Amino acid sequence: MVRVLISSLLLGVLAPITATAQTISLPELEQRIADKDLGKIVAVQVEQGGEIAYSQRFDRKDVDYLTDIRSAGKSLTALAVGMLVDEGKLSVETKVWPLLGSAPDDPRNDITVRDLLTMSSSLDCSDRTLKSPGNEERMYRTEIWRDFAMNIPVDADYARDEKGYGRFSYCTAGVFLLGQVVEEVSGQRFDDFMAERVFTPLGIEDVKWTRSRSGEVQSGGQIKMRVGDLITIGRMVLDGGTYNGTQIVSAEWIKQMLQPHRTTGEYVHYGYLWWFNLVKSPGGYEPSWMMMGNGGNIVSIYRNYDAVIAVQSRNYNKDYAYKNSFEIMWDVLAALPIPAKKDD
Repeated sequence: MVRVLISSLLLGVLAPITATAQTISLPELEQRIADKDLGKIVAVQVEQGGEIAYSQRFDRKDVDYLTDIRSAGKSLTALAVGMLVDEGKLSVETKVWPLLGSAPDDPRNDITVRDLLTMSSSLDCSDRTLKSPGNEERMYRTEIWRDFAMNIPVDADYARDEKGYGRFSYCTAGVFLLGQVVEEVSGQRFDDFMAERVFTPLGIEDVKWTRSRSGEVQSGGQIKMRVGDLITIGRMVLDGGTYNGTQIVSAEWIKQMLQPHRTTGEYVHYGYLWWFNLVKSPGGYEPSWMMMGNGGNIVSIYRNYDAVIAVQSRNYNKDYAYKNSFEIMWDVLAALPIPAKKDD
């Protein structure tokens, strides 16, 4: 059943849907947020069929105030990698360490772009284990993150399965290195590349990057953005890489990016730095691909609803962060109409 849902989502990326913009109201949800039942919710915005169906900010900040979306920013790096793959300048099979100037006998030389996109490299790196040599908190204490990431030791017990993947291990340092790959191949600093190739074409003008003490751009998350700009990114992905008639990234890359490459839990899968989850809806459970970050920051796309939901939240490092954001998405889906599909 889950396989059918995933296939339906992927095959329907470019299928036309007719949707009439609807205005929804969520008074009970708004009261829960006001009562702090869901912690520190910053903003919720919903777009359906190209129109804003709901938009509220809850932290008394200006609508353009930037919020740190943490690891949800990793999904942006997948778009940057995809653009270079589209142009034939990079491949998911490209070996990262030799590209970045490693020694011929470096034990990490077999690590590929795909390994880092799917969190399945041989690096002894886990952000979920404080003692891990590659834990991101260790990287932040260093001046040059590239040196740190390039020298994370390999896992002595690492092995690939029959599909060529190693075990799933969430590693921000590896995604940071993908940003270094983008810089190496494009000849541009990562933030400049993103501004020129992604943000400007999407009309996104104001973002704030996190940097190392030496000035390196954190391509592994921790980017501050407006909720409306997250909606725009979600819409572009939902529409197969197009925005206002312009192809930002190829439909083929979007398909590969959203393909479930790893299973990380029951009904939870991982593509190329994008998550797949089932979200409760009036019809049962709705397939959704997501950008997800610490604190409950989520951008989720729903093919059947022709909709994008963005939740910005500052429930950083709280066990309930994602649960609370999912409850918000449940309420939104309960209020949204399902648009009728056009006849083929």
